[in-house]
Amino acid sequence: MNIEANLQLAADRLSNREFDDLSVLDGWLDDAGEAFKQVLRQQLTEHTAQDTIWRMSSIGKPICQLQMKAIGAKAQRKPYNFITQMMLGDAVEIITELLLKVAAVNITGGKDKVQLQVADALIRGTDDIEIDDAVYDIKSCSPWAFTNKWSKGYAGLVEDDPFGYIGQLVGYAEAKNKPPGGWIVVCKGTGRVKVVEFEGGQEEISARMKQLETTVTTIMSNAKFRRSFDPIDLKWRGKATGQKVLCKTCEFCDYLGECWPKAEYLPHPNSEAKNPPHYWFIQDE
Repeated sequence: MNIEANLQLAADRLSNREFDDLSVLDGWLDDAGEAFKQVLRQQLTEHTAQDTIWRMSSIGKPICQLQMKAIGAKAQRKPYNFITQMMLGDAVEIITELLLKVAAVNITGGKDKVQLQVADALIRGTDDIEIDDAVYDIKSCSPWAFTNKWSKGYAGLVEDDPFGYIGQLVGYAEAKNKPPGGWIVVCKGTGRVKVVEFEGGQEEISARMKQLETTVTTIMSNAKFRRSFDPIDLKWRGKATGQKVLCKTCEFCDYLGECWPKAEYLPHPNSEAKNPPHYWFIQDE
């Protein structure tokens, strides 16, 4: 089944008010409404959350980020629009699951609470959806990420995976003893959809599991903190400027300020654009 084509076709018909070949059941609408009410309650009310790194949503992240969390390092304060971004993401994921049902995609499971023993830690989580007995994650993203990462397919995700999405998906799949399917990605800004299939074989799955085991062992042994990423050369028109900036993974890290306290967020000094790109510049430390 071509999930992306089915989803786009159903959305095209709905956009043009063509309902003849589509089924939209009241129960699906009720389920979506209840799901959204639940995430609103989670986002907008005070509750005691289980603050742990031993979650599927966390365990695939870089070791240095998880080490910072484990030692209780101070995370950067979130910007005021963070909560809106989270609620928009939740809404997009719920709508996408509803559209998958309307598109008659073969949904075989999902929303299962799972756990997986990795080294000496028990990793828990709740998966998104199963299609044709394979495990998929539904992800929302910005227009930039859709164009510059997800549109490159699996290779783009392997190249740039600061949130540990591959490790997360493999963990869910191993916990359910099912193959990893991939990611159903929807741009929050445009509504465009891209299905990125997991292209790794068993060797890739084994390598990812080994990586998760290394993460668990490193953290549980209280190993000395090490940065996982080095600064990169800032370039202008293909040539190095002699300045160093942080990589994208470090830019998205909650502990950037703790790890790189002297970093400065500045515009590219050579750019003549009205809104020049900004980078985290670092000095030799």
